[in-house]
Order: sequence, then structure tokens, then C-alpha cells
Amino acid sequence: MGKETMHDIFLSYAREDLERVLPLIRALEQYGWRVWWDRTLIPGQRFSHVIEEALDASGCVIVVWSEAARQSYWVEVEAGEGLRRGVLVPAKIETDIRIPLGFRAIQTADLVDWQGDTSHPEYVRVVQAVTSHIGEPAVRITEPAGETASPEPVEERPSPESRWTNSIGIEFALIQPGEFIMGSNNGRDNEKPPHRVRISQPFYMGVTPVTQVQWEIVMESNPSHFKGDSQRPVESVSWNDVQKFIAKLKEHEPGFTYRLPSEAEWEYAARAGSTTNYCYGDDEARLGEYAWYEVNSGGTTHPVAQLKPNAWNLYDVHGNVWEWIYDWYANYSIATADATATSAVVDPDGPESGSNRVIRGGSWGHGARDCRSAYRVIGVPGYAYHDRGFRLLRQL
Repeated sequence: MGKETMHDIFLSYAREDLERVLPLIRALEQYGWRVWWDRTLIPGQRFSHVIEEALDASGCVIVVWSEAARQSYWVEVEAGEGLRRGVLVPAKIETDIRIPLGFRAIQTADLVDWQGDTSHPEYVRVVQAVTSHIGEPAVRITEPAGETASPEPVEERPSPESRWTNSIGIEFALIQPGEFIMGSNNGRDNEKPPHRVRISQPFYMGVTPVTQVQWEIVMESNPSHFKGDSQRPVESVSWNDVQKFIAKLKEHEPGFTYRLPSEAEWEYAARAGSTTNYCYGDDEARLGEYAWYEVNSGGTTHPVAQLKPNAWNLYDVHGNVWEWIYDWYANYSIATADATATSAVVDPDGPESGSNRVIRGGSWGHGARDCRSAYRVIGVPGYAYHDRGFRLLRQL
């Protein structure tokens, strides 16, 4: 395909069929594909521009036919777009369904009696059809039925939960617990002293900053200064604005806990095991491979996930937009007074109160030094500017 996709599969279905469709979504995601589906679009509403963006950002369209889907205007529109592009994979979940006339010529997988078994021949048919359009997933999580390759030891395979995408298309990477040295002696005074930190619990970190289309699905507005591609990071949002976004997202996904990361969580995830100035090393000349910053940005933001990720597959941790952090700002000399070279501060979350928050990561308008993993800046909670966005954390 000429255009890199943000999602592998766009899944079109009727809301009434959600419970029957969920096993298919889970199976496809566990196989390693990124699936876009619309569970948390505001009830009773569809946003044509959001659907269009999601379709355009997907390499393949699966339509799940049922009587409810057959009568759905939006399902027919979405399936029609997949048909027009030649990437439609149809399946049915009801026996006596009269598939709309324009779609009857395409062989339809029969998932009427499918209960989630990935060796079921009709599910295998779906996998084979998707693979014919977009190829194998970048990271194989489960092996397709019917392959004769020798099984790998279970411990060598990625966890089924190593990657997860919510229903507005925010992709998350599972970050495992561990220890690291937070801060640096190579930068500003507020990065000192370097101190050992232990992250005791796993968490999901957004693979990219939240994009404009994701913000618009939830908030029905786009405050960003730089527009023209809705896969750019949302910016011109204050810390307070982000809290409103999170609260509204939680209303439509009550089973999940979203928040901004703490400084420790952010730096731990950004470093991805590195101890250098940047996630890849210390060479500033290579920063343009990973970051949009003052040298290569052209004075604007860029669509997310266009450059190299860090070792934990997080994109744009350096540059593009500053990222809001949950913590109140404080100097490390105060916040880490009990840290020593031999003991670690466990899950630090900053001071209990303050007047300013923190932003991290640098931006399109800043220099290489400002994009370092340890670099930290005061952020006024009510202040919005067109170099500031955010990355979500999902708590487990």
C-alpha cells in the first residue's frame, strides 16, 4: 500500500450485535492486528468525518452482516467503501440474512456458530482474506490455525496483552514494572540529582500522543492550531482541558481507568531501558530519525508515528508536542529526599499540591537539548499553546 495505515482493520457492524462481535475483535487483536471499532462514539451519533478518517487510515474493512447490519445506513456506507477500495472482507453472524444486493458476489465467511475458536475453518477464512489484503501483522501474537511450523516456547511469545487499542483508536503498549535512574547530571539543575526509581506495577502507555481525530470523537471540537491532517497530535490544550477529555472518555468507557502519566512513569516509558540523553543514545545528529524538532519540523507538528519508535514501540517521545504530566512540579532535591544510590523511590507521584504541573518531551519548535528524556519544564495548568499535547496512560 502506498500510504502507511494507523489501523490494520476497520470493523463495521451494528451496535445491536456488539456482544456477538466482541469475540471477533479480540481474536483479531490477539493475532496482532490493530482493529478500529466504534464502541465509544457517543450513543445515537455517528460522525461522518471521523468514520471517513478511520476508514482511510485502515488497510482492510471487515463487515459483519446481520439483519440489524443490513438495515444500517452506516454499515452499508462503510462496507461500500471497503468494496470500492477492493479490501472488503464480509462475514455473517445470522443464518437467514439477505445480504444487500451489491455485496452478494463476494464470498462471505459464515460465523453463525463461531464461538471464538481460532481453528474454526470460517474464522481461518477471515484471517486468510485479511492477510491477502494487508499481509501478516507486524508482530504475530497468536499462530493461525493450520500452519505446520514448529511451535515456539510460550515464554518467547509476546503476551496477548502486550498491545491494546481502545474504541476511538488510541493504541496502547504494555509497560512492565522495573527500575531506572531518573534525572540526569548532564542537564539543568532541576534534573538533578539522578535517583533510582522503581515502577512496581504494569501499565498501558499510549503508543503516540492523542491525535486530533481522537480528541474530536470525544469532545466534538478541535482546538488545534495546526490542522490539515487529523493524525497530527492535538495541541492548544491545557492541563485542565485534558482532565475534561479524560472525564468524558471515562463516561463512555466506564470499565477503564485513564489518566495522565506521572513524571516517573513518563520518563521510564520514554527511556525504554536507556540511560542516555535520548531513547536511542547520545548522538544529537540522529535525533531527526526519532523526533520532529526545530531542525526538521518546518515549524509545525506532524502526523504521529511517522519516525522511529523507542525500544518499547512508543512514538514521538521526543519532539512533535510537549506532553502534559499529571504531577505538580517540584525540584528533585525536595521530591526525592529519601532516595539513595542503593534504594529506590517506589512509584513517586510528585508533591501533594502546587501551582504548576510538568510538561515533558520537547516539541516541534525546540532544540535537541530540550527533547532529552530527562528534560522537564514547568507548565501552567490553565495555559494552552500550540506546542502542547498529551499522551494517555491506562491504569491496570
